Amino acid sequence: MEIVKLSDHNYIHTSFMKLESGAFVPCNGFIYVNDGSAIIFDTPLNDSISRQLIDFVQEDLGAKIEGVVINHFHKDAAGGLNAFAKANIPSYASEQTANLLVRDSLEITNPFTERQTVVIKGDTIYNSYYGAAHTRDNIVSYIPSQQTIVGGCMIKSLNAGKGNLADADVTMWSETVTKIKIAYPDASLVIPGHGMYGGQELLDYTINLFQPTQDKVVGNLE
Repeated sequence: MEIVKLSDHNYIHTSFMKLESGAFVPCNGFIYVNDGSAIIFDTPLNDSISRQLIDFVQEDLGAKIEGVVINHFHKDAAGGLNAFAKANIPSYASEQTANLLVRDSLEITNPFTERQTVVIKGDTIYNSYYGAAHTRDNIVSYIPSQQTIVGGCMIKSLNAGKGNLADADVTMWSETVTKIKIAYPDASLVIPGHGMYGGQELLDYTINLFQPTQDKVVGNLE
């Protein structure tokens, strides 16, 4: 696991998934710290690495973890959820994600349907469902005080490919991210599920990457 400090409030945690080819894929999550409290967005890949992350936040940062937000049901977002449950840390995700995780015996303690507000030391975080994209259950989190979008695997880093489409809705992906761009015009920091973070250009890139191709009519127009 790697942890990158962006500011006194914001950190990216990254664990590495090994593919069958032997290559490693970096999987991003986020940590927001405010006045001795913290919210973690997405778990590392497994319980062992998640335990390391919990220890880092509690011991090195000296912050109490108020909750973990799960972006979607895949391992790179929820693989270490049991470590948080054993530490009695509340979990937040959509009802869709909660239902999908039940089959892996993973429980979300605070599910929501469309929108959820989490308050940490007077600071508000919004978890929202805007539609299907990378998965049908993926959400987005927004921290207004930091102008930060935590987008998970729905948001692509610049020049990234389309990635894992096994559970994707590619017909809705562009529309879903467009809704997010409209909802958060002031966002200046965007955290993708994989690769380098950036700004609004990551939303634009993702929208264009999955923009449906328009069929062209070719023929005699007499």
